[in-house]
Amino acid sequence: MQTLPFEPPVRPACVLERHAVVEVPLSEIQALRDVPVPVGAPALPPRFLRHCDEQTVVGVRAVLEALACESAAPRSLARDGVIAAPRLAGRITAAQTLAQVATAGDVAVSPHVVPQCSLHALASAVSVALGMHGPNFGTSGGPEALSEGLFTALSLVQTAGCDRLWLVLTEWDEEPVLDAAGRPGNDPLCRALALALAPCTAAEPVGIGLTLRSATQRGCEPAAASGPGPGLAAFTAALALAGDGGVIASWSHICPWGAEIRITAPAAVAVAAPPHVRREAA
Repeated sequence: MQTLPFEPPVRPACVLERHAVVEVPLSEIQALRDVPVPVGAPALPPRFLRHCDEQTVVGVRAVLEALACESAAPRSLARDGVIAAPRLAGRITAAQTLAQVATAGDVAVSPHVVPQCSLHALASAVSVALGMHGPNFGTSGGPEALSEGLFTALSLVQTAGCDRLWLVLTEWDEEPVLDAAGRPGNDPLCRALALALAPCTAAEPVGIGLTLRSATQRGCEPAAASGPGPGLAAFTAALALAGDGGVIASWSHICPWGAEIRITAPAAVAVAAPPHVRREAA
């Protein structure tokens, strides 16, 4: 692990109110569509997830799990917004549709393919299912979904005009391997992380903070970026460490274009820092 120098603390752009991680093998996602919502979470409309993409099913579940963890009485979500950053979603349905068109013609194309496999499908599903009237849209969709999703959410959280801005990140741990008919030959894990972000209004925020710094603020040129940082699995692990209150450190994610996202732990006990965690104080 590289030792990094101490840097003055930067005020977080937002506070992480709550989050939840859901990890489901592809073979179990079909059953998850009809599983009752977690106790304490809002109910979904009947059969709401029937036609959704696999990453949407797992992403919606992550939001429900986060809502079920609320300690206070449930409140209205009408003033919440949602940004989703799926990574390479919709490919299974797209492959199966193309195979069906080749054998049965255009009549084989389901009207659900386009709305359920679009970039905005996950964000729209969360917004519609839970009655959120704040902004909702998808971002990225490609290999850099983690960087682009975090960058978008942290850029908008102060100005979105909503009470909370949800960020939902999804990905396969490995890509589904499809045969000629679009049927998966492996059983990859689908991972979803739901983050409820609130604008930071206090000088000393209580809880986990997230900070965004541009390449210029970091004192480097965007072209000098060395490449993408760690993936979603590492990000969820860093959140777990920060949430346990065991790290006086911040986890630093460098975007491909040079921007930096940090998780600042509210902890007061030092432990060994894992890779991509920089120690801020002792």
